[in-house]
Amino acid sequence: MDKGTGAQRQQQPLGALEWLGSYRPADVDPVMWDSVRPFVRDCVSRLGLNQDSSSAWRVVRELARLAAWAVGEGLPLDVEVVLDPDTVERFVTVGLADDSSRATYRSVLRRVGPKLTRRAPWQPEPVALSRRQVATPYSAREIGWLRAGAVVQVTPGRVRAARALLALGAGAGLDGRWIARVTAGDVDRVGKVVLVSVGEPMARRVPVLADWEDEVLGLAATAGGEFLVGGTSTSRNRAGALAASLAVPNGHPRFSASRMRSTWLLVHLALGTRLPELARAAGLEGVTVLSDLLRFVPRLDEAEAADMLRGVG
Repeated sequence: MDKGTGAQRQQQPLGALEWLGSYRPADVDPVMWDSVRPFVRDCVSRLGLNQDSSSAWRVVRELARLAAWAVGEGLPLDVEVVLDPDTVERFVTVGLADDSSRATYRSVLRRVGPKLTRRAPWQPEPVALSRRQVATPYSAREIGWLRAGAVVQVTPGRVRAARALLALGAGAGLDGRWIARVTAGDVDRVGKVVLVSVGEPMARRVPVLADWEDEVLGLAATAGGEFLVGGTSTSRNRAGALAASLAVPNGHPRFSASRMRSTWLLVHLALGTRLPELARAAGLEGVTVLSDLLRFVPRLDEAEAADMLRGVG
């Protein structure tokens, strides 16, 4: 059949029932096509296809071959049978055994099958999940405000909580899963390095940034039998509850464990910490989430960047 040019089809679009009237699939016997055409026409009509779309021709061709094969196998032209997942798979693996396009056939038929059937056991499409976003890091100025605000909280308990959230978040990159459960026994000095041990998920020992080492050591020395943030609560929402209880002046940012973690990550990206070591220290299985922080990393001047990219300096 002469399908005409793309421009002609756009100027004179035809409905599915019209343009299929003169269509003859090259891979299907004409007599067989006359037999299965009503089935294909019904499918195409229900899908709302028209001849303007090149993908429509592909769907028609593949439905035609599937229907013809199904009749040859003795199957009824019932959409629930012909477009059953098992039927489609047998058609692709057996009926198209020597066809180099069978992967395309499988993909197209798996896409239209769930749209045309109600009882056929197609697996539902997985719900699209947005990628986890990284919280916006604090600026250096904001961290200064938070450090100043931490020591003027209204009670000693809140002072400790604010100091610990900052030191363990901005200093060691801990988030709500770990930040409120660090004890004095989890803090250790090995040579010049201050380490914080955290448990599952992703148990590890995290080196504290040098600017926060003294604060972490001081909190550990005065924690007694409590967590560094104070108290002994193991509530899953402990970090969020502590952060929400802390007072900040108008116009200053709130305390947020997730933003502190992002700040720690950003410091390491700016320092040039290798991604494998950073991912392990952060308890990350990959580094995809770090892409959200790249726009915050200060740019090197051209000469420094060139030396780094050359592998020197």
